[in-house]
Amino acid sequence: MVAVRTTYAVVRAARLLLPLLLLSGLLIGCSGSGASSPPTTLGPNDVEVANFAFTPSTLTVKAGTTVTWHFDQASSPHNVVSLSTPEAFNSGTPKGKGTYSFTFTTPGTYPYLCQVHPTMRGTVVVTP
Repeated sequence: MVAVRTTYAVVRAARLLLPLLLLSGLLIGCSGSGASSPPTTLGPNDVEVANFAFTPSTLTVKAGTTVTWHFDQASSPHNVVSLSTPEAFNSGTPKGKGTYSFTFTTPGTYPYLCQVHPTMRGTVVVTP
C-alpha cells in the first residue's frame, strides 16, 4: 500500500510539474539569447531598427557623415523615410534584415519614421 501511495504521489507531482517545465523551456528558447545570431556591434553613426524602435532615437552627426540603419528583425519589416521637405532619404521597401545608408551633407534636423509603423520615429541632427 505504501508503494502505491508513493507511486501515485510521484505521478501526481510529475503531472503538475511537467507543464511548468515545458513552459519554462519554451520561454528560455524564445528569449532571443541563443547563440544562433550574434549581436550586431553598432558604431557611433549607426541606428538599430528593432523591437519597434530606432536606437538611438536621436543621432547627432557632422555634415558629410554617413548614417547606417541596421534592420535586424525578420519577423517585422521596417523602413526609414525622411519627413523633411524635400524628402532627404528613403530606404524603400520595408525589410526585416539588412542595412540602409545615407550621407548627410547639409546641416539641419531630419526627422524620420517607419511607414509600416508610423509611431516609430527618429531624428538625425546634422551639425556643420
